Amino acid sequence: MRDLSPLFATDSVRRFEADAIAVAADEAVLMERAGQAAWRRALELWPSAARLLVVCGAGGNGGDGFVFARLAHESGRQVTVVEHAPRGIHHAAAAAARSRFVDAGGNVEPWRDALPDADLVVDALLGIGLTAEPRNDAAAAISAINAHAAPVLALDVPSGVDARGVPGEAVRAQATIEFLLPKAVLRTGRALECAGRLSCAALEVTGVTPPAPNALLADASGLSRWLRPRRSDTHKGEQGRVACVGGDTGSAGAILLCAEAAARTGAGLVRVHTRDAHHAALLARRPELMATPECEGVDVDWPDAIAIGPGLGQGNWGFAHLHRVLQADIACVLDADAVTIVARHGFTLPTRSVLTPHPGEAARLLGTTTNDVQRDRFGSAAAIADRYRAVVVLKGAGTIVAAAGRVPLVLDAGNPGMATGGMGDVLAGVIAALMGQGMAPFDAACAGALLHSAAGDAAAADGERGLLAADLMPQLRRLANPA
Repeated sequence: MRDLSPLFATDSVRRFEADAIAVAADEAVLMERAGQAAWRRALELWPSAARLLVVCGAGGNGGDGFVFARLAHESGRQVTVVEHAPRGIHHAAAAAARSRFVDAGGNVEPWRDALPDADLVVDALLGIGLTAEPRNDAAAAISAINAHAAPVLALDVPSGVDARGVPGEAVRAQATIEFLLPKAVLRTGRALECAGRLSCAALEVTGVTPPAPNALLADASGLSRWLRPRRSDTHKGEQGRVACVGGDTGSAGAILLCAEAAARTGAGLVRVHTRDAHHAALLARRPELMATPECEGVDVDWPDAIAIGPGLGQGNWGFAHLHRVLQADIACVLDADAVTIVARHGFTLPTRSVLTPHPGEAARLLGTTTNDVQRDRFGSAAAIADRYRAVVVLKGAGTIVAAAGRVPLVLDAGNPGMATGGMGDVLAGVIAALMGQGMAPFDAACAGALLHSAAGDAAAADGERGLLAADLMPQLRRLANPA
């Protein structure tokens, strides 16, 4: 089983870098190592690139770029550095790296609103020092990099990504080589897309204690951390009773997907509370499920866990069911319409609750905008967890699982093909099934979100476009039983 990988806040990386420089007693040493690591990465990914364009800023990131440019020049490549330093270079180590490149015969051109042709563009413009949205010439330089026909290698972070995310224009790189420590911000949201293929060079730092991680990264290889083989003498009563509540008129498919996902994730018994008119279709598709007549309502004393929200609607029928569930002290997963109703009415949630919002629903929970949520996904997930005293699965590229007092988990799994109707319904059923089998809410959310995303990746082997939520079902069963 592979351990979860630590990820670090950008501010922590800055402090670690300062400590590493103090130990090395010479910033130029780390800069030289960074440039060397970037050059090796370029040779690994684009060995035939003969014409290299390096866009350097005025700070330490630009210094890394000048080291890269010198090494490429010394190898016989045709190298051009376009320098964006409106007020000159006042960073001592970067200025020294620039001088070494020029002394070696390197060509430096000032930024003039356009970039020359090249086989590879290296982004060494802004680095991790960015504290506001790039403006004026910096934004224009980023736009020019993005418009260039050549692939882009970003040094440390794509220019335009700051400590929280992407505030405005940002470089869209094919690959990013990070320095010193892997950064959490590059694993979620728009920054994940900007970074491309990620790798990290530790730069041989010794004698400095790394900071505590602010997140952990998990991929499909980590499923065995949570999903253990069953005992030989177990029975269905020990594997959890899950109730799935939803499917108002016209939305039977949502609650069916939720319930089937719960069954495929190993719930011993699954009962569905939906409109009577949906029972025939439900049982024809999955006779293993149980359907409760509407007149009986939701029996909150029967299940070990409840998933509520898929197809629930926001009318009186759905409101009444949600109100009943929230009055009970039972483990529950709230998805879709249930999340919207909670946001609208400010309900207090049971102590063992998991919320599974997409960014739009997260914005409703916080009374903000979707752009604000996406601007700071870690902060938004933490704020929801704190406000509602629940575990939060903030869906999207680089899904985040957060809870008060826990280091958040980021998923290195999932794909754009999963941006289709019904995927969230499946996720709710998966997490509820794991809670029903005895997992604590945070662990169930971590394992369930990872299982769901890994199943989506496996189901997308034949192509992402056209992927359906139901395509995940056989993959859920297979991946829920890791070797």
